Amino acid sequence: MIGRITLKRALKRTAGLAAVADASIRRRGAAPHACILVYHRIADVSFVDPACDDWNVDPRTFERQVAALAECATIVPLSDVLRLLAERRNETRPLACLTFDDGYANFASAALPVLVRYGAPATVFVVTDAMDREGPMPFDAWSRAHAADQPPEAWRPLRWEELDRCVATGLVAVGAHSHTHRNGLGATREELDEEASRARSLLVARYGAAAGEAYSYPYGSRRLGQVTDAYVGAVRRAGFRTGVTTDLGVALPGDDPLALPRVEAHGLDTGAVITAKARGALGPYRLTDRLRRARRAGASTEGGH
Repeated sequence: MIGRITLKRALKRTAGLAAVADASIRRRGAAPHACILVYHRIADVSFVDPACDDWNVDPRTFERQVAALAECATIVPLSDVLRLLAERRNETRPLACLTFDDGYANFASAALPVLVRYGAPATVFVVTDAMDREGPMPFDAWSRAHAADQPPEAWRPLRWEELDRCVATGLVAVGAHSHTHRNGLGATREELDEEASRARSLLVARYGAAAGEAYSYPYGSRRLGQVTDAYVGAVRRAGFRTGVTTDLGVALPGDDPLALPRVEAHGLDTGAVITAKARGALGPYRLTDRLRRARRAGASTEGGH
């Protein structure tokens, strides 16, 4: 019997090939849009767990993806994306944003050097309660399963001092990925308010108002009930101005700034596939997106981190 993760990877590989074909006939610059890519782990992981997604892009693949993105798109800070979309006229290059969820230590050790080499801005969304934790993040099933057999750089959270060094480069913006990574599915208004407001207060206290601008919803699917109107309201009340989901799509002028769609950057994605995604050739991924399912019990979900 084919494992769930093996099947998922096969579907995404097929979708990538189809997206490249679609992008080759897609008229460039047809509509202003921005592809907000979402990454999680950037680490050397030499195996595929057939039962548990690692949400990983290895560092060499990540650099090839950023290089391809720099060739085909204009990489901009997330904070500027909607303003730039509104200002664009007859542009032939799409906009692209780089975002990283969860806040792994390998963002500083593996992703940041690539961002610096290419002068690429990025936003890292951290789970504030997980910062400085020595063990795996509680919501991360892969890390909990493999912390004993994989080096810490593959799974441990960022330390505050590491995040300080990232911010000091001038390329990295900090955003909140909630305080404890609570799933919005079934959460109360009070719980959602706590997740958003506490995360924002901790980040603003350390990095100033700019760190209270952007929020990434854990798991992040509106279709699966993980991002509800109540959650968006909590994020708005906390003071955030931008929110990103895991809903598949490119950002368009006039989109709700607190519920922007994103596109997963997968470890299987070649430079050509990343280029296709940046150009908005997402039709082949609609099927794989529809296969996502939420799990109500515990923190685990098929809806993404």
